[in-house]
Amino acid sequence: MSEQPIESAKTGALIVSEFIRAAGDDPRAREAAGNLGEAAVTITRTINNVLLPLAAVNFAFDKARLYFQGKFQQELGESTANIPEESLIEPKASIAGPTLQALAFTHEEDSLRNMFLGLLTTAMDSRKSDSAHPAFVEIIKQLDAAEASFLVEILNSASYSPIASVRKTSANGGHNVLFHHLADCKDPETQEAVHVGRFPAMIDNWVRLGLIEVHYDAWLTADDAYAWVEARPEYIQLKSSYHTDEEPVSFKKGYAGVTSLGREFANAINSRALA
Repeated sequence: MSEQPIESAKTGALIVSEFIRAAGDDPRAREAAGNLGEAAVTITRTINNVLLPLAAVNFAFDKARLYFQGKFQQELGESTANIPEESLIEPKASIAGPTLQALAFTHEEDSLRNMFLGLLTTAMDSRKSDSAHPAFVEIIKQLDAAEASFLVEILNSASYSPIASVRKTSANGGHNVLFHHLADCKDPETQEAVHVGRFPAMIDNWVRLGLIEVHYDAWLTADDAYAWVEARPEYIQLKSSYHTDEEPVSFKKGYAGVTSLGREFANAINSRALA
């Protein structure tokens, strides 16, 4: 593709040259030639600017082509294996088109690839293809691989999850939030508390996408629902840094829950299989 800008520039230069030679001393023609020359330069510059990102796109598609010719067919075969032959249908273009396009860029990221494959599989099953909404493609595209696994865990939760906001009470009775959306994130293998720096931003993103809701005007009533908060490393560090008798650090109870859209999304990507 690197030859195209050069050829375009040569073509533009030849056109201008021929136009000027034919114009002679006609001032109107000279003015037109000048305009044409400026236009040719502008077009050439635009072509170069456009083709540079296209080169990156082609790089991604070169790698994607190998995926679609090999591993994709195996993975799709495995994910559709449980669909009865009479229920196997061609997916709607509104799902298949953008999903396959997105897979070209995300096939190397397991968590996102599996979400797209799950959505495509749902679209190919006549028994539940109506659950595969085109908006779900865009939702997955607005996630990154790191947050996808956390999201799947929340989507698969059968009940509301406790969440907390760490705050400092000022001398005048007001509150300053020190940490928003504190959750009991644990290492899946050791079950020890781990700090996920971007988790509050992940929560905000899922709320923005309409997948979950978060409330601090109500809380869970189980006795031990928030027993983990004061043992969290984030809470311990904040209390050590900011707590005083005059301005104590405490936390406000809240909860997170999956929305109706979130449940539909979970069903469409087959989140149970992704856990």
